[in-house]
Amino acid sequence: MNDSESSRLALLRFLERVRERDLSRTRRWIVHEERRQAEQRVGQARRPLAPTF
Repeated sequence: MNDSESSRLALLRFLERVRERDLSRTRRWIVHEERRQAEQRVGQARRPLAPTF
């Protein structure tokens, strides 16, 4: 394998690591947003009804 092939492979491996890190971060954001929405639904369900006059 010549230098350009090995450096290309190294760059592709680096790109792979960056993309995996980005995907992991995105998945954490999704979990956080799902929890936030679930907490919001629970809060709305527990809110007392407005009085009717």
